[in-house]
Amino acid sequence: TARLLLDRLDSVAFPRHGWNASVNLYNSSTSLGADSSYGRWDAEGVAAVTYGNHTFNFGMKFGGPTSADPLPVYNQFQWGGFLQQSGFKTGQLYGEKLGFGRMMYYHRIMRGTFLEGAYGGFSLEAGKVSNPLVPGSPDGLLKSGSLFIASDTPLGPAYLGYGRAQGGF
Repeated sequence: TARLLLDRLDSVAFPRHGWNASVNLYNSSTSLGADSSYGRWDAEGVAAVTYGNHTFNFGMKFGGPTSADPLPVYNQFQWGGFLQQSGFKTGQLYGEKLGFGRMMYYHRIMRGTFLEGAYGGFSLEAGKVSNPLVPGSPDGLLKSGSLFIASDTPLGPAYLGYGRAQGGF
């Protein structure tokens, strides 16, 4: 396993400035005692820009096998859920390759004294999970979005949101 992570975001929960990027590589080899030989990669990034109380947050994630060997079922990409193809259930999309992009807008509606405050916003998302595990699963370019209000809490971020995807999900 190899991983490179660069992080310049000003917040984990509600970034207002900065960027982060990561690349992960994984290789499984029967010569080292694994049950199967395969490789997998993924890369993701986020950038946030703020003008006053208005924040634009752009994110992407891509991944797939590193060779012609198929990924085993237990190491395929599990995708779907809030802000990861909103409107689909968490983990509903399952396949060997992933391509995803998201644009979020959020507005700070309340400043916090100890925590970061409260936000209202929306997301526009597009993605594709290729070579789905379950035949008949949604494939092709999938479009979705969400509306939300969110707040920083002592236990982490809390969201109240509504997500919708093409096809009525």
